[in-house]
Amino acid sequence: MITRKHLLLAIAATCLVTMFLISIVPIRSQTAGQYDPWLDVNDDGKIDGKDIALPSLSFGTAGDPTKPVNVTTIPAATIEQDLNVSRGSFQSNIFSTEGYDRLFVSAAITDISNHSSIYTGVYLFGAYWYWGVVNGTYMKTYDPVDPNEQLRVDWYNSSHIPISSYESSEFAVKAPQCSLYFNVTTSLLDWTWILIRVSVYLTVGTTSPPSVQNTNTYVTNWPSMEPQPSFFEGWTPYDGLTTIITNGYGWNSTSVNVGGYSRMFIQIELTNASYQGVPITTTVILSSIDWGMGIENVPSSSLNASYYGSYLPVYSNMTPPEFKTKSSSCTLYFSINSQALSGWITFYVKVYLRNE
Repeated sequence: MITRKHLLLAIAATCLVTMFLISIVPIRSQTAGQYDPWLDVNDDGKIDGKDIALPSLSFGTAGDPTKPVNVTTIPAATIEQDLNVSRGSFQSNIFSTEGYDRLFVSAAITDISNHSSIYTGVYLFGAYWYWGVVNGTYMKTYDPVDPNEQLRVDWYNSSHIPISSYESSEFAVKAPQCSLYFNVTTSLLDWTWILIRVSVYLTVGTTSPPSVQNTNTYVTNWPSMEPQPSFFEGWTPYDGLTTIITNGYGWNSTSVNVGGYSRMFIQIELTNASYQGVPITTTVILSSIDWGMGIENVPSSSLNASYYGSYLPVYSNMTPPEFKTKSSSCTLYFSINSQALSGWITFYVKVYLRNE
């Protein structure tokens, strides 16, 4: 009695004999074939008897003919740099562009040293391409930006910060490294610094830039306002947090609904105080976050804003810290340290939520 096992062995033997005969008998109707990876059943880089014997073992079976295929492409990449600069021209840090053929640039003003400035503008003039190092010196060429697509960020004293560029600038990648050349102009005579975040988007095979938001939108990973799935909480609460200072200290808190979002960013603005024109420092610090299931302590350097008795409003001048949400709501606690033994200070809390 012939069993299935005997039948499969007979088929495999027949295939091996056929392969041997084909290898020694020339076929005049065609030349020697080329390697086809689809015929390499065991993916060992060669087609031999194993690739014929293995399918014979599945003779008579049936199933889904869909084949798994791995598609390998070069992913897009985003590079971000926070630059603290003064008036005049400046360059970004050198970054790698190797493996990409298109580069898009956006930027935003995230803070300035004096918010009473009438106007401050940031302009992208061009890109420096770095081709290598010869005798310790970078070999580079300059690529000016298209005037019709010039990136610019305009801030007026009535504008909120951060504020983004009106558009993005596009470059064809010309070398393995690049740095960007900007210029800053301002109407403020007593000028010290401006904080700029530059966002570079690298991609392959496209001339379509990523969407550029309007002037009320931050263009990188921390926008101040975007459509869903992100949400701008605004100033919380709407009448501000007025805090009493006693013996140089004070505290206050506010609750935030974070349900449905995975990340939270926070900023502070000091708007009013009981003393003005007096060289006394008062600092508002985010000290902790109560998630309802535990308190997350926050380092004092993560988020704070200081009033020196002269100009108001005053903003926190660091990049807004990011927190991963742990429940549907939380309470933000702030501590106040002041050289004034008594008085009060009013501040607002700006919360931005997003999913990523």
